[in-house]
Amino acid sequence: MEENRTRTCLKLGLFLAFFFQGAICSVLNEENPYRHIAKLDQRENYIVEWEVDWDTKRITFNVTVRTTGYVGFGLSKRGEVDGADIVIGGVDRNGRSYFGDHHGTRGQGLERDASQDWILLDAWERGSRTFLSFSRAFETCDSEQDLPITDDLLNIIWTYGSTNNENPLNFRSRGELPVYLLDPDLVPRRLDERVPNNVQRPLLDRSTRIFNMTTTRRIQAQETTYWCSFHKTPTRSKHHIIGFKTNFPTERDRRHVHHLLVYRCHPPPGVNPATLFDTESEGGECYFIRDPNPMNTQYCTEDIHVFAVGARPSFFPEHVGIPMSASGEEYFLIQTHYDNPNVIPNLSISYSLEAYYTRNLRQYDVGMLSLGVITPGSTSIIIPPNSVDHSLVGHCAPGCTGQMLPDEGINVFASFLHTHQTGSAARYHHFRGNKELPWILTDDNYDFDYQQYRVLREERKVLPGDLLINRCTYDTTHTNGSAVVGGFSTRQEMCTAFLWYYTRSNTHVFCRSELKTDEYLDLVGVRTTRWDPNRRAMVITSPSQYRGVSMADYATNYIHWDDEMREEIQRRHIYDVHVLQCPRFTPDAVATEAQLQTEGAPAPTPSRSRGRGLTIARSRQTQGPITSSFPTNIPQYKRPTRCTRTENRAQERGREGRGWSRN
Repeated sequence: MEENRTRTCLKLGLFLAFFFQGAICSVLNEENPYRHIAKLDQRENYIVEWEVDWDTKRITFNVTVRTTGYVGFGLSKRGEVDGADIVIGGVDRNGRSYFGDHHGTRGQGLERDASQDWILLDAWERGSRTFLSFSRAFETCDSEQDLPITDDLLNIIWTYGSTNNENPLNFRSRGELPVYLLDPDLVPRRLDERVPNNVQRPLLDRSTRIFNMTTTRRIQAQETTYWCSFHKTPTRSKHHIIGFKTNFPTERDRRHVHHLLVYRCHPPPGVNPATLFDTESEGGECYFIRDPNPMNTQYCTEDIHVFAVGARPSFFPEHVGIPMSASGEEYFLIQTHYDNPNVIPNLSISYSLEAYYTRNLRQYDVGMLSLGVITPGSTSIIIPPNSVDHSLVGHCAPGCTGQMLPDEGINVFASFLHTHQTGSAARYHHFRGNKELPWILTDDNYDFDYQQYRVLREERKVLPGDLLINRCTYDTTHTNGSAVVGGFSTRQEMCTAFLWYYTRSNTHVFCRSELKTDEYLDLVGVRTTRWDPNRRAMVITSPSQYRGVSMADYATNYIHWDDEMREEIQRRHIYDVHVLQCPRFTPDAVATEAQLQTEGAPAPTPSRSRGRGLTIARSRQTQGPITSSFPTNIPQYKRPTRCTRTENRAQERGREGRGWSRN
């Protein structure tokens, strides 16, 4: 009965019920992951709903706005009016609706589109509020004046006025909301801060509990701090974690936490975990958790969760869960990256990480893999200054997937793409045999301030022998003429992706690569580097004339960045042979970072036949280090076009009706 009541309310218009009739219409049981809702301001003056229809390749928006004047709504790449796809609509004093498709120009100007591709489905005004329902095809064929709606990040921009104006000359945006419009959303409504009129109730049902990992830390007066702490799980029998939510008491706390990584700890056989991890210490600095140190972090290498800047809660599909306490008493390690760019002294930062867990076990155990370029990247991550679209790649080669994955493969259901501040695009390639399959995940409008766990629309099967390549693109035009190198700071770079899959492996946790060919090392002029814990930076150890110089200083001040150098390093970053690391981990045999390093053991010099599909890549795995290169002579996957132009708009309006929130 409750489910039927909820759906009935939605059909009648969610916010019609909320604001005009005074009814209480719950959205907490809404089961459609392609129906979304968000308040665009804290006073709830502007509410947007949208629903994705994959059959018709259209998206429908409902907006409910506290005004009796015009309503403006737009889609923008970076929240700017210039280049945005904008509609203006409303209901005039005579009860007549008006609606128009525009595009933004410089100086917040507006021009009406020659092709009117947005369709008004419904419009009415009640009391102090205006309601509009309108739809658009994912791609309209109007590439000059419309933005395509794809898997890339977009920003909803919005405005409204106190008077009606069918053709305003400008669009003064009141705010923006970053969104992946086409992604499914599994966040329970009661836990979603974007949902309006929502009193958040933390427990989902009687079988669900919260493992709350609360941390308050006074961080040092330095730009970057990585801090590790242990947290004992609340159960001794197997449960499933079904989701995570990170809470910050204040905006200041949120601003100074760049990311959290949660690891499962595995004590050696026969060792009581409490003797290793149950410490009264508040933790300590930790950058390489696989290295032995007083905190015993080397036993905590299995990723189970990641949070980064701007992330929303992350919840799993109902058939999977992360196992917790499957073998009895268990501990998690949280590595927190604190970001203090202004070097504020005595800065106290708090947060709480909530793990939602249930005793009702789900069908499959979830595993998590981290993949990409080795961090901190050393010589592999060097991005020239003033570059608009320089790209790096990280490999997980057939020689690694053949070792890591079971014969039946794994089922990937979610992914998380990660770079730092200069990242502008990211993509996860998937190759099998002599063919590139559809990308696992892509975002050509990546935003460092909005990094999300993204559930895939369709699960992806990854088989032994497949090649996975994480590609990251960077824009360094705003780094004051400095090159950018790999590192732990947000002002340095990473190229990492995380994959959630089932069924979980107990032996492999990451797959990463680096560039070590003689030709590449000769090009950049550096042979070996080391981590300097006092400077918290990678410094050069050879050649001797640069010994002690940091990689950041060297890349900016010692490399001559002419056009020829830029082109050559870009070519090698994409196509040179990579050396892989995909070690097998067991609690009593944890490889240290030093043991994993391939410095001093350059990769084989690439041959003329480099990249001719995956057969050659596999042949290199017979002995020595596992290597891989980007395939070049096989069909490359291209994003399919969904361009559909509506010729008969009157017929379209009749077919679509008046929107799903029909009055």
